[in-house]
Amino acid sequence: MSQTLVIRPFQTPARGVAQVPGSKSITNRALILAALADGSTLFTGALFSRDTRILIAALQSLGFEVTADEASCTIRIAGLGGRIPNDRAKIHVGNAGTAARFLTAFLALAPNGCYELDGDEAMRARPMRGLLDALTAAGCRALQADGTPATGFPFSLHTTGKLGRLEVDASASSQLLSALLMVLPLSAGASVSMKGSTVSEPFVEMTARMCGQFGRPLERLADGSWTCPISGAYAAQPTYAIEPDATAASYFIALPAVTGHRASVRIEGYADGGLQGDTAFAKVATACGATLKPANGTLITESWSAIRGGDFDFNAFSDTFLTLATIATLADGPVKIRGIAHTRKQETDRVLAMATELERLGIKITPTAAELRTDETLSSLTIFPSKAALRRAASDGPVKIHTYEDHRMAMSFGILGSFDLFGDGRPWIAIEDPACTGKTFPHFFKALEALRTNFVRVSVDGGAASGKSSTSRRLALLHGLLHVDTGAHYRSLTRALLLAGASADDPASVKAALGKLRIGSRIIVRQGARSSALTLGGELPDDADLRTPEVNAAVSKIAALPSVRTFLLEYQRSQVKLASDQGFAGVVMEGRDIGSVVLPDAEVRIFLEADADARAQRRAAEGQFDQVSQRDHLDATRKTAPMICPAGAHRLDNTHKSLQEVVAEIGEYIKVAALPR
Repeated sequence: MSQTLVIRPFQTPARGVAQVPGSKSITNRALILAALADGSTLFTGALFSRDTRILIAALQSLGFEVTADEASCTIRIAGLGGRIPNDRAKIHVGNAGTAARFLTAFLALAPNGCYELDGDEAMRARPMRGLLDALTAAGCRALQADGTPATGFPFSLHTTGKLGRLEVDASASSQLLSALLMVLPLSAGASVSMKGSTVSEPFVEMTARMCGQFGRPLERLADGSWTCPISGAYAAQPTYAIEPDATAASYFIALPAVTGHRASVRIEGYADGGLQGDTAFAKVATACGATLKPANGTLITESWSAIRGGDFDFNAFSDTFLTLATIATLADGPVKIRGIAHTRKQETDRVLAMATELERLGIKITPTAAELRTDETLSSLTIFPSKAALRRAASDGPVKIHTYEDHRMAMSFGILGSFDLFGDGRPWIAIEDPACTGKTFPHFFKALEALRTNFVRVSVDGGAASGKSSTSRRLALLHGLLHVDTGAHYRSLTRALLLAGASADDPASVKAALGKLRIGSRIIVRQGARSSALTLGGELPDDADLRTPEVNAAVSKIAALPSVRTFLLEYQRSQVKLASDQGFAGVVMEGRDIGSVVLPDAEVRIFLEADADARAQRRAAEGQFDQVSQRDHLDATRKTAPMICPAGAHRLDNTHKSLQEVVAEIGEYIKVAALPR
């Protein structure tokens, strides 16, 4: 019996960095391309889900060396330049459409192979005929158990290793075309043409672009057919970064629409210039009232105070239509969703499934679920919103939503259930079989809960080499915080003052030079964490320029000047607003007076310390040989903002503790502080 998960509505605005996994579409394409490459490729940011595990296991059963580290989201695969080691294998593809289609075309490259393939019951009903017909015309044989030609799973595939001129009917799924495009370069003189057109054209473009990234650009001719001008094995990539899943991101774009106008959710790696066509959902969200702020591969949903109705064509990014369909029940007018006929043959009949479950919630739909059951040609949904109908349907308790083993049904209704329908936090939606999200996003509901937080300010103080930077950056990465290194602020300012001819021995020169400086902020990535760096005149100094002998000799003296600390104080405090505006779950600021002066009311205050020998060794390992005890004395005895352990701070001695242990201990304080109050 499947589990049921009751969704707890958000009673505070969602906030933080959405933990979106790697793209399934990119991960599974990359696995095929790397297996066909000559040499070893390392993937970073890879997705680990049911679908990707199925493909990894299939490649291993075929004799490929694939090593995976789920903790670090990395996969390494040794490609064999188009050779498939095992010419016999039994492969089960579950309900993984990409694995099913991509593997079938991949196996056709074996000169004399015989492979038995099967899938789940749902996969047996999904389109395969166009691909099998194309391969059969090229000389392969796809046979049922009785020896007759197969049109779908299960079947045995007998291969010749030759492709030639292929023609495919990909009208039911673009994956049928993508599967053939990926193996096209491995057969000299081969080409692929289509019977008619295909759906989800952006996924075909994704495939072609990835073929080019692995060294085999494809060419689309005037007649619409595809060729590879230079055939041969793909080129292994030393490292290949998998983009975060744009379809999964759509749920977090939509979340602020149901959790309050002051919500702010940040999505990393979401960019129009990326491989994924599903980033187009952002344009639909904007048309429906969302205020989105894209910048440097990041998208922030700043607000979505009202959901506007409208008419939208989802043909090119249909995986995201369910996201809009659920929140459309809360809109200010009808929402029509078109171009989704092909989704009726995906993990489930998604159009019928969505209509059925929305009707279960009391929502009027056209066409109705009954009409969809009797007419397979119907290919749109119009949703008529009504909060009153939702309240009536859930008046006796949470309504159970059937998910039909479809991960996107579970996630979409998980977002809708986050809406506080009754205004008192009472749950009104329960998701049956929530584990089905394991297909592409195993930790979806955990990621959703992580956004149910209060904004948290964390101060990390301590002497030189006490571990402030490494600890703070790791905390920022794990908890969706903006990292602020105030030590870098003082180094940047010191360099600027030295260039202006100011000296710590002449406070008047320093004060005069400060009046001419124009400072700002820029968010950058350092060691995986997002950090706010101080800019001067709009420019960001190079790290090397901040650690010259001249800066090293002057920084502690200049940082001790009252005029310098006063100059930076309001700027440093402004980083809290910057973090809030940019959709972070909070800010972690490191320095020597953060918990005592800059953020004395921070929710979490930490004072790191270690014995002098341990800190001296750490400094030496960094190539620095300043006297930490002397620096501590200077910091602790300066007149303005001396370094002290702030009142109420957690004092942590990390002399004999690992970074992981320290971060875990502080992480527990952060979790408590972030709990909604």
